[in-house]
Amino acid sequence: MRLKFVIAAVALALLMPGAANAQQIESKTWLINGFGSAVPFVGYGFENLKKKIPGSDLYSYIGPAEGLAIIQPKVMNDIRAAYRRNPNVEINLIGISFGANMLSRMVAQLDKEGIPVSYLGILDGLPLAPITKNVRRVDNFICNLPGCLRDKVRLMKGNTETIQNHFAYTTTHIALGDNEEVHQRILHQISTYAMDIGPVAVDYTYTAATGVAVQPRAYAPIE
Repeated sequence: MRLKFVIAAVALALLMPGAANAQQIESKTWLINGFGSAVPFVGYGFENLKKKIPGSDLYSYIGPAEGLAIIQPKVMNDIRAAYRRNPNVEINLIGISFGANMLSRMVAQLDKEGIPVSYLGILDGLPLAPITKNVRRVDNFICNLPGCLRDKVRLMKGNTETIQNHFAYTTTHIALGDNEEVHQRILHQISTYAMDIGPVAVDYTYTAATGVAVQPRAYAPIE
């Protein structure tokens, strides 16, 4: 009877490898807001997103000097410390506006240090640095109303490893940070493994030249 129980338990574990892996994976998320985000009516979108991601760290500030001199070094050191503690940690980085700009450059430095990034969420940042190969997945969210930055994420030359998706929304720059579809996409990405992501399901049809944008298609759920 005991042998049958052991065999059944082993068979069940083989049938559900994802469940076993989920218990072993550590995930950490950092959110970096944009200019003026320390003011509540500017930075509220990421405040709401943070509430949906237990254990995440959010950084808001007033100007670029604070972002570059204080927040960027702090986040980089936190990432390095997390990676030293656990080289298998899933690192998720999400930024809006100048915060997205900073993150696009921070991941390049992490690439030089051999630190992988599981997910990079870019919300209407400008100017963006090319994304390096250490980033497994990058989502680029832009808006198309007056005041939006509309820069397109590009991969570093030779980077064939990063999975990228692009989304355009008819909303304002600040409101994009509180967009529920954007939040749900981010939550989906940080709760799944890169290996589970299927082929790109979204066409990026926005161009700065034509000013044309479409709502994103629904992405395929993880099976």
